[in-house]
Amino acid sequence: MNCTNMATNLSSSETVLSNQPPKPNPFTIEAKIGFTAVYILIFTLSVFGNSIGLYVVCSKAPSRRITDLLIKNLAIADLIFTFTNLPLVATSFHLTGPSVWIGGIFGDVTCKLISYAIPVSIAASVITLVVISFDRLCAIYFPLSQLLFHRHRIITGIIWLVALITMTPNLLLHRVSDLNGINECIQEWPWADDQKGSFAPLRMFHVIAFIVMYAFPLLVIAVSNSLIAYRIWFHKAPGVAGRRLSNVSVRSTRRKVVKLLMVVVIVFAISWLPTYVLHYYIFFQYHLYKRIPLAWVILLFCVSHSNCAINPLLFIAFNKNFRHAFLDTTVALSFLPCRAVNSCVAYFREERSTTMFPDQSYPSQPSEPRLLPVKMGARNGAANIYDTRL
Repeated sequence: MNCTNMATNLSSSETVLSNQPPKPNPFTIEAKIGFTAVYILIFTLSVFGNSIGLYVVCSKAPSRRITDLLIKNLAIADLIFTFTNLPLVATSFHLTGPSVWIGGIFGDVTCKLISYAIPVSIAASVITLVVISFDRLCAIYFPLSQLLFHRHRIITGIIWLVALITMTPNLLLHRVSDLNGINECIQEWPWADDQKGSFAPLRMFHVIAFIVMYAFPLLVIAVSNSLIAYRIWFHKAPGVAGRRLSNVSVRSTRRKVVKLLMVVVIVFAISWLPTYVLHYYIFFQYHLYKRIPLAWVILLFCVSHSNCAINPLLFIAFNKNFRHAFLDTTVALSFLPCRAVNSCVAYFREERSTTMFPDQSYPSQPSEPRLLPVKMGARNGAANIYDTRL
């Protein structure tokens, strides 16, 4: 996971360390076309997969399934990352510098907002994975104390609020600066006298970001999933045989959810690991970093950025219900694309309360009283009377 975008990282560190005018664009025409095509492919897959996934979750009745919260939050975070970071990286291949920006007030505003939105989306993904891990842990060990996790709107609001607060330094520190006659969007520290003086706090900033937003959350998730796996796969609950058989379906469902969560976390960790390895070389072994071919640097960053397009594929592969809904929605939207917009708008406008039966949908407005037959009477033939219910 990257706490700033690739362009800002490379530009800030290399400008500070080298203190030389920016070099001409090092990419050949073939490299520009190739890397741009790769990012266009990632962009297309991410927009299509996450948009359909978000529509599938928004269009169905409210439910307490934790997988809905996982799919919804990751889809929103991936879409934000897709629309902010991927076009920025793709255009950087055709510019003289990796973070060349426009000047003026508009340049400062867009520099701050984009540099803020990217880490916020990644932080929201990490916090979502941690929250769902705790939810699964409470569902296994403390089944009577997990009512709070069923309030998806409250949990979603808390997740994004924490992400916005924790990533505030990116909003405050980024600005457009004139470096050797070229406007670039970089991090500037107010107490640094020059560019050399800003390198030490910049390095410490990325170390703290690595611990808080990558190493520590993954450690918490690993411990939680280990405890969950032990209880589900190896622990035998006491009780009569009949009661054990009644819990088979519940255990099977929980295993599927845990497997999906573990796969998403593992892919997330592997995808963003190359970025942090490059950060280590940039800030601690810069002389070794300069020996790495530029093509390999771009490919390693590309692996991290492709995570936004991988998550929908994981949900399709490991969740049968989501797979069927995804395919059905894809076919339906190819004929009626406006239904996606209408359904998502209706989802956020309507005040729909969560029911004890999540698979049943209820109308958003009160309906007219209906006459429902109720059977009462004797054993031989039940007489039908009608009861008025809303």
